[in-house]
Amino acid sequence: MPFTPTPMFARDNTMEPLEWQSRMREWFRFMRDTEPVSYSEATGCWRIYRYDDVARFLNDYTTFSSEVRTDRNIADASIISMDPPRHHQMRSLVTLAFTPRTIAQMAPRITEITQDLLTIPLQKGEMDFISEFTSPLPIKVIAAMLGLPLADWQTLRDWTSSFLVDLGPTPASATLQAMQQRWMQVFSEMHAYFGHMIEERRREPREDLISLLIAAEVDRQRLSDAELFSFCQTLLVAGNVTTTQFLGNVFLCFDQHPDAWQQLLQNRSLVPNAIEEVLRYMPPDKGLAENAPLTVGRTATVDVMLGDQLIRKGDKVNGSALSANWDERQFPDPERFAIERTPNRHLTFGHGIHFCLGAPLARLETKIALEILLEVMPRWSIRPDTQLDLVDSPHFFGVKQLPIVIG
Repeated sequence: MPFTPTPMFARDNTMEPLEWQSRMREWFRFMRDTEPVSYSEATGCWRIYRYDDVARFLNDYTTFSSEVRTDRNIADASIISMDPPRHHQMRSLVTLAFTPRTIAQMAPRITEITQDLLTIPLQKGEMDFISEFTSPLPIKVIAAMLGLPLADWQTLRDWTSSFLVDLGPTPASATLQAMQQRWMQVFSEMHAYFGHMIEERRREPREDLISLLIAAEVDRQRLSDAELFSFCQTLLVAGNVTTTQFLGNVFLCFDQHPDAWQQLLQNRSLVPNAIEEVLRYMPPDKGLAENAPLTVGRTATVDVMLGDQLIRKGDKVNGSALSANWDERQFPDPERFAIERTPNRHLTFGHGIHFCLGAPLARLETKIALEILLEVMPRWSIRPDTQLDLVDSPHFFGVKQLPIVIG
């Protein structure tokens, strides 16, 4: 029986984050219990809610294809929209330049950026945690990693943010046309910017990720210009926005659960566990976006039974990692925020061959930032009477501002 694809309040960004999350938990619990594999006539898409089903969907690339073919060659170049064998080849190329050693070498730079961003807020005794810390940190780290001028960070952030506007379920044609024009303008500006950087690195290689990607070679093949651009764009959008919202969600979680913050202060070895629990409990992905501009769905390649539903060849399918993260069949007491939780096999970074390449970088950024914050501002609170507004995105969960008093 067809269902409403998302609850009526899904796009209500005026809700307090705690209320929104509470109602989403209730909604996902209902769907897992009653319609764990459901079809929406409105979107023409299957939706999967239980952990085991979502994990199978993410892992079984032969049955659920990520392949996307459009008239835009650059879109075709995205590793996200590839299946093996091309995906394996592309991932091998990118992995050569995205090794654990490369990520680990970023630690001193991340530390330096983090400390620099906190200098003025610590002097003032207050800050907007989003605009002064979680927004500039990841984009500056990515800029440093790619070898881009740090002075360009605001332009880079504005480009990525322009793709995340919520147009609503049925945008007016004029609104949609205006946004599409804006996206094409940003796409063109980014393409010209990275085209220049790529050509510059070809002439004069440096110790940065763009140079490493240009030089990476597997089976005597290298990344094309379109593939290089696609990787840079994907890293900027996914790495910037998701990490910005995730870092903000870290403090939302600890504001809701101050006892967990005290646990961390007393036992810093729990920091890695705490990061994984925030990723499970309050990830930056809403787990709802069937019509979002950046949604990547999959297509069934054969008729397949999932749960008690027959999914036909050619059907579009999406899985909700957020619902899977709250599935009581996988996680004992899933609605409890427990930083000591182990094991914690959440699906926030995906599963299988498309597991997020940027996961180690996001974890490292958050670990360094959290350890420094525990040291320099052990006592903090969200400014009283603050109205916390959710970001205007169908895809990402987080708040626009998070004013914090230090001390």
